[in-house]
Amino acid sequence: MDLVFIINPISGKRFKGPIRKKKVEEFLSANGIKATVWETERAGHAVELAQKAIDAGVKRIVCVGGDGTINEVGRVVVGTQCEFGLVPMGSGNGLARHLRLPLSFVKAISRAAKGEAIAIDTGEADGHPFFNVMGLGFDAEVGRRFNEAKARGFFTYVREVWKAYRGYEASKYEISANDESKSVQAYVIAVANSSQYGSNAFIAPDASIQDGKLNLVAIAKPTLISMLVLVWRMFTKKIYRSPRVMPICSESFTLRLPGSSFFHADGEIFVCGSEMTIRTRPRSLRVVT
Repeated sequence: MDLVFIINPISGKRFKGPIRKKKVEEFLSANGIKATVWETERAGHAVELAQKAIDAGVKRIVCVGGDGTINEVGRVVVGTQCEFGLVPMGSGNGLARHLRLPLSFVKAISRAAKGEAIAIDTGEADGHPFFNVMGLGFDAEVGRRFNEAKARGFFTYVREVWKAYRGYEASKYEISANDESKSVQAYVIAVANSSQYGSNAFIAPDASIQDGKLNLVAIAKPTLISMLVLVWRMFTKKIYRSPRVMPICSESFTLRLPGSSFFHADGEIFVCGSEMTIRTRPRSLRVVT
């Protein structure tokens, strides 16, 4: 096997269910491309399928799914010579947008199957790989709520942001990076490998996936009005102009928290203790662009 497609049939809103796999197979057949096509059946199944492909010596794995599925497959592929193709089918598609991959289903499949690969940086939070953005505080709370929501999409995300905002408080963090330590009262701690959450909401507009560094963005608790201004700043790439925002760029970060908590890595939720380490892994993933 040289090429394997791993398809999540339920991510996003387009071509859900059996039709997604059917459309992939029709494209491959029409273009004379030989590939093995697998479909995930449950949460975490993409990890198993990706490991099966790696063990078989596959040269390229194409993930057809959202950011969560990309994370599951990517955490197996990272650090190997296997190439990683993306067909973005999620709600935000942050990494795909940063890479300027086509969002058109057919164009994305063609690019993922035929395109050239480049080496990009990845992140690691307490040993958990991430490729787009990880976060703590309000960021993680919204991710947890969004994962539990029945509906998907941008408007569901906005609704969960509003519901979480009404009762969430800032926490004190100690951030160590670049041989300095800072104590901040932060509502959001986001650490970005690429520039945006997704849907063109830029949390770290200057982030690069090939500079060997990560971009931490600490945000103080906003009022309702300043929350709306922050959202506007994200969509206009001006978030750093906010007085409530503190960006730090570094190869690694050590965070000290008030106590045990949870964080998200590309939207996947994990538990952490009172201290965690976040670091970059330079040029550790070969992504088809």
